[in-house]
Amino acid sequence: MLCFRLIILIILFHSCLSTKDFEIKIIAKVNNDIITNIDLENRLKMAMYASNLPNDQEIKERLRPRVLDSLIDESLKIQEANRLGVFVTNKEVIEHVNRLEKRLNMEMNSLLDIYKKEEIPEITILNQIRSQLLWEKILYGIVIKNITVSEKNIIETYNMILQKSGEVEYNLSEIFISINNLEAEQRINSIYSRINTQNFLPLAEQFSDGVVLSGNFENNWVRESLLEPSIKDGVSKLNVGQISLPIKTSAGYHLILLNDKRQTKKIKENQTIYDLSQILFKINAQKNKDSEEYYKRFLSSLRDIVVGCNDLKKLIDEIPEGYGGKLGKIDSKSIEKSFLNVLENLPVGILSDAVITNDGVHGLMLCSPVVNNTYAEFKNSIEVRLRNKKIDSAAQSLLSRIKRKALIELYRL
Repeated sequence: MLCFRLIILIILFHSCLSTKDFEIKIIAKVNNDIITNIDLENRLKMAMYASNLPNDQEIKERLRPRVLDSLIDESLKIQEANRLGVFVTNKEVIEHVNRLEKRLNMEMNSLLDIYKKEEIPEITILNQIRSQLLWEKILYGIVIKNITVSEKNIIETYNMILQKSGEVEYNLSEIFISINNLEAEQRINSIYSRINTQNFLPLAEQFSDGVVLSGNFENNWVRESLLEPSIKDGVSKLNVGQISLPIKTSAGYHLILLNDKRQTKKIKENQTIYDLSQILFKINAQKNKDSEEYYKRFLSSLRDIVVGCNDLKKLIDEIPEGYGGKLGKIDSKSIEKSFLNVLENLPVGILSDAVITNDGVHGLMLCSPVVNNTYAEFKNSIEVRLRNKKIDSAAQSLLSRIKRKALIELYRL
């Protein structure tokens, strides 16, 4: 494999000489694989473009060692996948590219063309994606399927949160640099010096050693009682949209972007929770019967047309006499009996029968299934969070073991 790649490099070297003075150098060996200055420069160019960083020589010099670390890690992950007989198909790689395009609000199948215009070879991004997918499969085969969270751990965490319910909940994105990385402190400071809210997630994709909390912010909520003390202290000082200073923990260094925060409600065991939206048609104080009947018939006609809470919101925005919108998750004890009656056995996303109150004519809609046991739902969310934390720690340990066994030779950049 090494000899074959050297032959290719020699061919590329001579072709480059015919057009411009450019020397191909081997800058690192990872077991039997080599990383060249071309690999590094292309990957550096991709990282800077994806992170919207200016084409500045000082930035390049600061990022170059970090990008090389990433290339070494990726080479080790690919080698481990080859050793274990793990592979990814071209279809899986393209599907990942399409998901990335969707997340970045780009046209389908446009990403590679855009990179090509920036003189970034297809192989640069495809190799990175292939490495990510292979590592995910390795983690599932070796780590994830063997990770369990004990019932005792879940119950202890639940009881702690129950006692502290009503606390602040944060929506966070994170860049994590493991303490096992060479020059971890210098690396996190280098990233921090150039980071902003626009390039935070692309930089996380490029440089974070942990599980990247993605742009799907609905999955990024965490209660303050589940944060490590040093991270909780750093996050509590942030305003929404701010990025923390580098925070050191026993595992490594963290940069935290605070996307949002909210006050949680006091938890009560065994609540029944309704996730509701409503449309309200106001009528005058004399309760005009003609108006009541008109809006009751109107709601009935909407039942087959308006499906889902998003449709209901659009309708409310479009018709001048409609009021309401999302009510959120409400305990059954806080809902009037007349409303509970029409909600019984109501399918999700379908308008209810009309409810007449002093305020007017109401139509209710369930945005998600009724939760009859909040303990079970909350317990599941705690288990997912604790399991992800264990997976992250185990993944770092696995990569560290692979690194210790590897022969890595670095040459002058």
